[in-house]
Amino acid sequence: MQKIIDEAVKQLISIIDSKKNSKEVAWQFILEELDAARQGNDFVKDRIEFLYVNNADYIGAMNRSWIDVDGLTGPQKFLVLLTMQISKEIGIDNAAMVRISIVEYIMCHYKFGRFYVDDEIRVAKKPLKLFEVVVSDEDLLHPNFRHLLEDENKLLRDVISRWASGFEDRDNKFNYEFQTTFNSSFWEVYLYQCFKDLGLNVDFSKASPDFTVQNLNGEIINIEAVTANHAHDSTPEWEYGELKENDDFLNFASIRILNAINSKQKKYHETYSTFEHVIGNPFVVAVAPFEQQMFFIQNNEAINRVLYGQGIDKDNGFIEFEVPIALKNEKVSLELGLFTNDKYKEISAVIFSTMGTLSKAITQSSLDRDIRSSRYHNRKGLIMEVKENDKHFETHLDGLQIHHNPFAINKLSKDAFDRYEVTHYYYDIETKSIDNQQKNYTMISRNLWPSVAKNS
Repeated sequence: MQKIIDEAVKQLISIIDSKKNSKEVAWQFILEELDAARQGNDFVKDRIEFLYVNNADYIGAMNRSWIDVDGLTGPQKFLVLLTMQISKEIGIDNAAMVRISIVEYIMCHYKFGRFYVDDEIRVAKKPLKLFEVVVSDEDLLHPNFRHLLEDENKLLRDVISRWASGFEDRDNKFNYEFQTTFNSSFWEVYLYQCFKDLGLNVDFSKASPDFTVQNLNGEIINIEAVTANHAHDSTPEWEYGELKENDDFLNFASIRILNAINSKQKKYHETYSTFEHVIGNPFVVAVAPFEQQMFFIQNNEAINRVLYGQGIDKDNGFIEFEVPIALKNEKVSLELGLFTNDKYKEISAVIFSTMGTLSKAITQSSLDRDIRSSRYHNRKGLIMEVKENDKHFETHLDGLQIHHNPFAINKLSKDAFDRYEVTHYYYDIETKSIDNQQKNYTMISRNLWPSVAKNS
């Protein structure tokens, strides 16, 4: 059966590529297939979710077709006839399973859905030159930057340079900061590629906040990026040390995230609130944790404590419990639950991710790595898988969380970040519950290490 699938994929690619605007034809063909497949068996319905396409995109797609897609020489006609032929041999249900598998291969070829990678290199008037060393004293180079300069990491440098393409170096400081403090600048570069993937236009004529973006509906959103870093008396994330116990780990992460958000709210009141492009528009804080070793394993636990004052008991059926405070230096109580009242009403939302790291760049390269990932599924539970990097797929946006503030003066529309793999969080004031809108097969966490198969 695999030979039939491979041959069908080859034929379909040939048919699609023969059409004018072949990329549009391919996308419409896929949407029509998903529209039809949603009436299929359980395997087919589940496979649709695996492909990372919002149902609003494909429902009704068959009513929006044109001749290049479903005409006599179109890909739709070819696949329908093939499915009819196969169903006579292996039955309707099995033929439907083959059909959705063919669609998946087509999506992979054209890099749609969960296979999406933006390979475009954009031109900037004042482009970043991240890897041209501008620091005279090598002792000032950040360990993570030094790591990237190693010969074996050229592929990583290429990926990060692609993310940064089109980024304007407005103050002539970015390259220096990328090389000396690294994490905060890296986070901005990661975010910039997110905005490109989302089709958000960045207005670099605005010096601050970090990003002023505009969506297709003309909505202006101001985004300030910040990282939660290690405390002056704690071990930085790039050094090995004793890993904190779970409660201490999350307590420390919460303190550092809280500190980062507070610094940006203060900046808003002192500076940004007077800017014409900020007044009346959503103000979003984008925060990433780099505060300790293994910071990336916290997923949403620390940010949920900070924003909603809630935690989960992993040893007791993952039940939720209140976490009203974080304890700093074992004696100073810091109030959590920023989005449970109107004290932070100026912040429209918080963007958060534990996956916008160097590992994300590795997944977009051809480096040999084994990757262990965990994915969410509302019926199957946590899905764990280990794959070689060339067989592992995640998008740049995978792992991105958007936490909406119910008390916000200027609320953030979901439309600006409406992609399948982006998880939106809403807090219900009356029930004091978190509405986590994570979708099936989207990523929760990812670990990687040198490939065993390639190095054995």
